[in-house]
Amino acid sequence: MSDPNIIQETHHKLNQIFNSIKLENVQTQQTLKTITNTNNLIAQVRHCKSLAQLFHNVQNLSQTHQLFKEIKINNLSIQLNNDVVIYTKEDGHCIAKVIEIIGVVRFQQFTPIIKIQWYYSKKDLKQIIGKYLDCISQRELFLSDQYDYIQPDTIVGEAQVQELKEFEQKNLTNGFIFFCRSFYKNEQILPPIQKWEKHCICRLPMNPDRKYLMCDICQQSYHKECVAQNKIVQKLYVCASCRKSK
Repeated sequence: MSDPNIIQETHHKLNQIFNSIKLENVQTQQTLKTITNTNNLIAQVRHCKSLAQLFHNVQNLSQTHQLFKEIKINNLSIQLNNDVVIYTKEDGHCIAKVIEIIGVVRFQQFTPIIKIQWYYSKKDLKQIIGKYLDCISQRELFLSDQYDYIQPDTIVGEAQVQELKEFEQKNLTNGFIFFCRSFYKNEQILPPIQKWEKHCICRLPMNPDRKYLMCDICQQSYHKECVAQNKIVQKLYVCASCRKSK
């Protein structure tokens, strides 16, 4: 059975929140719309130990939450599995994937809580990456096994997390555009960097941030600094393997 003190405290907390924010319930579309942002709401929610604890508490009450497929905030439509940009004073801009959109409900009103799955960046995993740090792009992300519950007004925009080949083809350097080729799970990078596809004479993984030469015959990529400059003739390059096969 639920602890009466927890239920009473949760009811009190929900009342405070519902007085600060009103959401329109559009049952036909099953979406959350017209969010009124208030600093008061954020302050009140932060008085809880965590949003995860708040959600855990309300799960013990009958008919207190509902799952949605979409939420609209500040003219930004956020859907399940979207990659989003989250801003916090502590960490600046961070990237995450939307896993669940939860409406905590009472008297036909909703307070939104969003469950996210974090992406980690190169700077977050320096110790694990170790000697391969130069092989990792500034725009490379690792989808982690770390989850959080957040308020939707911490989401400041959409992000695009692509596969490496798609990222290379589009060659986009502006905006929140990234790529992912590995995961961070159980404090490990999977698949490990040692098993990534290798390139160049040095047999290291591709890093789109670095400058590459492409062999005009086999179309393989080589780091510019790994290639002898006298092998480049009229901006054309033929790798050692292709020269031998002639």
